[in-house]
Amino acid sequence: MLLPILLTLFFSTPSLAAALVPLEIPINSGRPTFTYDLPASIPGKIVMEEHVSTSLFQAAYTTPFENYTNEISYGTAAYISDVATRLNVSSITDRVAQMDQANISISVVSLVPPGIQGIFNATLAVELAPQVNNEFAAGYKDSNFSSRFEFFCSVALIDPAAAAAEMDRCVHVLGGVGVMVGGYTNNGSVNDIIYLDDPSNDVFWEKLVELNVPLYLHPRMPAPNQQRVYADYPFLAGSPYGYSAETGAHALRLMVSGVFDRFPSLQIILGHCGEGLPFFLARIDQRFRHFRHADLWPAKQTMSHYWAHNFYTTTAGVQDDAALLDTLRVTGAERVMFSVDYPFEDDLEIASWFDRLELNEETKQKIAYGNARSLLKLGKLE
Repeated sequence: MLLPILLTLFFSTPSLAAALVPLEIPINSGRPTFTYDLPASIPGKIVMEEHVSTSLFQAAYTTPFENYTNEISYGTAAYISDVATRLNVSSITDRVAQMDQANISISVVSLVPPGIQGIFNATLAVELAPQVNNEFAAGYKDSNFSSRFEFFCSVALIDPAAAAAEMDRCVHVLGGVGVMVGGYTNNGSVNDIIYLDDPSNDVFWEKLVELNVPLYLHPRMPAPNQQRVYADYPFLAGSPYGYSAETGAHALRLMVSGVFDRFPSLQIILGHCGEGLPFFLARIDQRFRHFRHADLWPAKQTMSHYWAHNFYTTTAGVQDDAALLDTLRVTGAERVMFSVDYPFEDDLEIASWFDRLELNEETKQKIAYGNARSLLKLGKLE
């Protein structure tokens, strides 16, 4: 009985799906390890898990460098070289050209993770965050392609008060549309870490509520002393699985901690179709019925309640019909947004998958650009 209901809710007739494909032009960006089976055709798409680098420090690693904190060493040489080139602002013309081919109107860029969250020294982290934001504003927001880019602010949550102050400046002065947090924050060493539910972050949450902008919680690998299950196969701790497991658990910490009871208007974005949570929420709430709630966690509502009121998710890095369908079923079409995860993924490859999905027109437009424009206050599509 469930499948016919889902098909009625989210899928259109073949004739309507065909109407959404005005022109079929084979596309191929020529990048290594990516494939292109279908054309891109839905105009106006917005993407928001799209990464760039900085000239200030190596944001893809911890500072100082520690092993087992990044998956770069596991990639093929051709892929790593291609990604590294495309992360730089010098490749902005190529980035825009691929956006054009994929019918992406706006890319919301952010620092490659862990970024500021991976800097062990508080003084250095606080000093670098505004410099990163200045660089992004100048290189993307105020560039020759200013109409094509927005950006998420970087903040040093090792000092929550400083993070709040910088976020205020970044939004009001530079035009940032929210904040990207690269997972937990290192606090002086590789295994001393702070999650967002820590009470010290309340000053930061207060500012986020005041500014009325979202926080995008991006994955990172678990701390090295938490990677025992990945021993012998450390690559599993990265994007194939560990990213989602770590970030899904981080989001659950926020839910059970009572953060959303204290700050009910907070809006958190998760990538990769919700880091697995749409598949687990029903099971979690089902089991929580039998736990000593009052003794174990302060949150007043179910996890599904917080998911419905405080979370958005994007399709970044996902090319699977079933995963998107389940995300839509649990999350609702009003809280799912298209994204790519460029340049770790490819605009054309993921756009060609999304554009040919047999979703009804209203749902597809919400996911492609409508929800993002509303959440990020980008105005109407011209």
